[in-house]
Amino acid sequence: MRRKGDWVNNRVLKVFPRGQDKSAKQLRRRGFVPIIFYGSNESLRPLVASKKELNSLIRQLGESAIFEIAMEEDVKTVVLKEVQRDPVTREVIHIDLQGLGQNEKVNMSIPIRLVGVDKLESKGRVLQRQAETVNVEGYAHLLPSHIDVYVGDMEPGDVIKVCDLRMNGDIAILDPLDKIVAVVLAPE
Repeated sequence: MRRKGDWVNNRVLKVFPRGQDKSAKQLRRRGFVPIIFYGSNESLRPLVASKKELNSLIRQLGESAIFEIAMEEDVKTVVLKEVQRDPVTREVIHIDLQGLGQNEKVNMSIPIRLVGVDKLESKGRVLQRQAETVNVEGYAHLLPSHIDVYVGDMEPGDVIKVCDLRMNGDIAILDPLDKIVAVVLAPE
């Protein structure tokens, strides 16, 4: 049985009901980010969270995060479904959160982190990235926040495809297995 905080190192975002008397612009000026929360058996709920706490959580977990929110004496597991940013400042201006049931499968885009790029480049090789994420389906508690792929020892002509990614057997990859993630090129 899952305990609170098992998935994200006890990361819980405190959220508050959004009053109808405040505009989104007023909330943002006061250091809050508007949120829409929805679940499979729940109606839409307008909420707010501290911009500082939310930015910290996104930096730590990424924009495809699964974490918990604490609201009104209740803790719910959620997935970050959409992050809207200001086109000029890139600040988070709105997010959508989807509530997750304990035995509910979700579809998510998981970021792919390429590790060892510095070692590869120090050998005079060039890494051409083709994909930033991989689409998967699985139970929320099994989904990783990212997938690490070591590229430091690759040779020119080596290719990493989706089929090369290591995933828990209970997670289904939805992208084509022959989709290219990265290619190593020799410098010209």
